[in-house]
Amino acid sequence: MALTLGGGACLALGTGACSDDGEAGSSNATSGPGGSQGSTGTMGNGTGAGSGTGAGPATTTSGSGGAGGGTTTTGATTTGQGGSGGDEPPTCDASAAPDVGKLALAPVVTDLDKLVYAAQPKGSDDWYLVQQTGQIRVFSGGALRPGVFLDVSSEIRLQSGAFDDERGLFTIAFPPDYATSGKFYIMMTPTTGTNMNRDTVLEYQRSSDPYVANPTPTKTILRLDSSQLNHNGGHIVFGPDGMLYVGTGDGGGSCNSDKPGTPQDPNSPFGKILRLDPNAPEPYAAAGNPFPGEGARTWHYGMRNPWRFGFDRATKDLYIGDVGQDDYEEVDFVPAGVSGLNFGWPKFEGDHEDTCRGRTLREGSTHTRPIVDIDRQASATGPFRDYKSVIGGFVYRGAALPQLKGVYLFGDYTGGRMGALMQCGDKTSPLTIILKNPDPNTPNAPAFARQGGLPTFEGLTAIVEDNAGELYFVANRNSLVKIVPGT
Repeated sequence: MALTLGGGACLALGTGACSDDGEAGSSNATSGPGGSQGSTGTMGNGTGAGSGTGAGPATTTSGSGGAGGGTTTTGATTTGQGGSGGDEPPTCDASAAPDVGKLALAPVVTDLDKLVYAAQPKGSDDWYLVQQTGQIRVFSGGALRPGVFLDVSSEIRLQSGAFDDERGLFTIAFPPDYATSGKFYIMMTPTTGTNMNRDTVLEYQRSSDPYVANPTPTKTILRLDSSQLNHNGGHIVFGPDGMLYVGTGDGGGSCNSDKPGTPQDPNSPFGKILRLDPNAPEPYAAAGNPFPGEGARTWHYGMRNPWRFGFDRATKDLYIGDVGQDDYEEVDFVPAGVSGLNFGWPKFEGDHEDTCRGRTLREGSTHTRPIVDIDRQASATGPFRDYKSVIGGFVYRGAALPQLKGVYLFGDYTGGRMGALMQCGDKTSPLTIILKNPDPNTPNAPAFARQGGLPTFEGLTAIVEDNAGELYFVANRNSLVKIVPGT
């Protein structure tokens, strides 16, 4: 089922991508992660996390390249069913919007400039905090450790001003055996030197000091050809199968103008979700991928800018937030075990055909429809009309908020509302709208109350989960905050 929502896309990250994109019109942009939000804070202790929960059985789905089925629902509601407790996937009910209850945000780390992402190695309570400027810091034992874990800032000089830079350091990913292997991976787009504007995935090794990495990469896992400054993808994560999944953008420009046709070509690495095995021979294609030859790294295709995506740890289903151009944002869903899907860009933007004129789908393929389709044109009137760059999230599998069990959360970099839904097979529930900040004019509306002196919740660059399945936001370009029960 696709949810169609009226509303007003760029980034993944910034103004440049918004202002130059559309053939069918343009929209006003706001500052993205290259710019400062101006809010400050003090370091705070996060609520302690418990031990990780076990994964439930995978959903078994056959076929590839198929279309997402279902009907279209307009609008959104704010009442309905949540999930249940326990480690196994709960009984799923998509008949009504999730009842999210009282929610709040508590500070974990604040006042860390250009923060864009955070991750924990398996079995650890430490947070590795990624700054777009090229540094990775470690938050351990309730405090930010002195010094840096890794520093690649010599390759990054972010622009500022009218253009808010979409390049830099985006993500860190730890393989399941990090505790013993010491290997980890980053994705970045350098802004200087011979690799300027080349989206890159690198393997590094932890040094003898567990809180300091060796400064020289051990492998280059992926390095794309130079492209435009925007649409760099930037997310990497190890999936439930132990393989490294990489989101790549379409090369930038307007309507895929810089690398024409590449999202629809499985042989090109642009506009894809790649599935890689860092321990395999170059080009590190994982066994079992759906395409042969030059396309052996491709898992899914037809993406514009899959800035953030994540797996449901219980079902192994994949959710992708793909940033749109000028008109529509989308959230895509892939049942566990399915590969080779075509998400349609640039023939489709969201669930809408020909917003870019003259584009075609790969011959013999079928467009896989999004489960959430957000109208954010200037004429839009829906709850997400202020969206600019959708931020894909996670299905909640923690214990602190039982009403959220099985609920998927997504948001937007600048938009004032977040969305919550239940995905049950091919059925998508109505959406619950959650205000980023409480509104005194609608005191009963679901919203995130703020604890610990947190400032207004504005920019959102990532939704992340800890090893216990609790969810956190990377907020305001400087803070990691945890979703906790409200009062």
